[in-house]
Amino acid sequence: MFTKLKSKLGLVKKALYIWAVQYHFVIPKEMLRMYVHKFRHESENISKYDQRFYDPGDPVQYRKWLTMQEYNREAVSDSVLSKFTVMGSGNEGISVPCVSNLSDVKTDYVILCEGKITFYSQFVCYLRECLEYDLTYFDSDLIDGEGERYSPFCRPDFAYDTLRGYNCCGRCVVIKKELLEGYDGNLYLLLLRLSDQIRFHHIPKILYGEREYVKKNESDTVREYLKEKGIAADVIDNPDGESHCVRYCLDSYPKITIMIPTKDGKNVLKVCIDSILEKTDYPDYEIRIIDNNSEKQETFDYFHELERGYDNIHVMRLECPFNFSYLNNRCAEKAEGEYLVLLNNDTSVVDGSWLKDMVSYASRPEVGSVGVLLYYPDDSIQHGGVISGKGGAAAHRYYRAEKPVEYGYTLTIPNDVSCCTAACLMVPKKKYMEVGMMNEELTVQFNDVDLGLRLYEAGYFNVFLPYVKLYHYESKSRGMDRTKEEMQRFMYEVNYAKEKWGKYIAHDPFYSDNFDKNYDFQLIVGTGSN
Repeated sequence: MFTKLKSKLGLVKKALYIWAVQYHFVIPKEMLRMYVHKFRHESENISKYDQRFYDPGDPVQYRKWLTMQEYNREAVSDSVLSKFTVMGSGNEGISVPCVSNLSDVKTDYVILCEGKITFYSQFVCYLRECLEYDLTYFDSDLIDGEGERYSPFCRPDFAYDTLRGYNCCGRCVVIKKELLEGYDGNLYLLLLRLSDQIRFHHIPKILYGEREYVKKNESDTVREYLKEKGIAADVIDNPDGESHCVRYCLDSYPKITIMIPTKDGKNVLKVCIDSILEKTDYPDYEIRIIDNNSEKQETFDYFHELERGYDNIHVMRLECPFNFSYLNNRCAEKAEGEYLVLLNNDTSVVDGSWLKDMVSYASRPEVGSVGVLLYYPDDSIQHGGVISGKGGAAAHRYYRAEKPVEYGYTLTIPNDVSCCTAACLMVPKKKYMEVGMMNEELTVQFNDVDLGLRLYEAGYFNVFLPYVKLYHYESKSRGMDRTKEEMQRFMYEVNYAKEKWGKYIAHDPFYSDNFDKNYDFQLIVGTGSN
């Protein structure tokens, strides 16, 4: 009873916080209806399951969550099982042959393991699905000395850059035998090499456990792989003992165009511009200020001062209703840089290397866009990448978190996300144009989500860099959506996102379906909080 009460009180506190902080208790009816619906939905989950979500770091809560999971129970024929051999581990929990050497494998597929693996009974029920792919990996957990399960690894789908930060695919994969030619026992190196050749298939079910799990930093493997590829990079070990950051080296400094829409608010813009000019150590960039309907003389005086004082600062005036997509598109067309940075005027740079760090990833052929870690002035997180489907459409990871419990090294290493906020976003100009620039029907919301997902569908990855940090004073110059017209626009853009990107709202490739969409990296209860 106490748990139920505590959880429902938590819902009330959450609602009051949103209404007070975001809307100052002047909440539009449309938004109020949405929040009431969510409140009722979560209250029903609490009544049924006692909690809003389960904590993956709590073994008791995790084991309770396991009892509620549904699995494929379809019987597997002997003809399917005959196509598989286990290699590199015992075959505890699975009735297929086990061998130690590749030369002893006589089957088309290999269940390749590293360390001591226990297969759960449901594992075999997914082997038929594995036959459709070159390589398949799964979610897993750990098993202690008493046989109790804990610490689930709920993995992303194929994440090219995340894989270079640690083995996010785990220590058991199903792979076609033909892909094992030359395999030397280093599973991580094999995965890195194959990541350039094939896309892996992920089954988001916890199907095996690891005994005697020991963290190991395999940065030397990444160095060996990058050397094979002829890629110059620094691989930096992280204190966690398992992950590492790959920082690519630049052999040139292509020109970058920083695009900043603004309307008046000289004091806000000046903080942004001063931080760029004083801290940025990148040798070749231009700033293009997009003046959208400024009216104050002090603003125009400031523009003239900047243009007189700096050859690389230009002001472009566009007199039209505010449309973030339109403003950036017109500026992009005139930009001289090979790389574009979409930047809000209410931000300030923290690290002088921000442009170097961003372009080192944006210049990679497989990368579509690069986002960064944004903080509020109180040092809580404003943006740590975007979860598609959060909040019903898309929203920021770790939003408002002050000391977040990090999952999967998402605040430690460069990692792939469905998209990042355009409050600070780098995109190669060529790729920006290739996907049709920003959608000008989306004037304020979700234009960055739309851009990121179009880049992803074009075959590029969107990368979040947690070590590039800026402060964001969020919407100081524009304010919240409260008028009837603003709410109509907001609801149009929400509905567009749901209709256009419904499959990604239902399933974010880089955020496990085992997690609740509104409670970051917490195990989902019932149908979740959406």
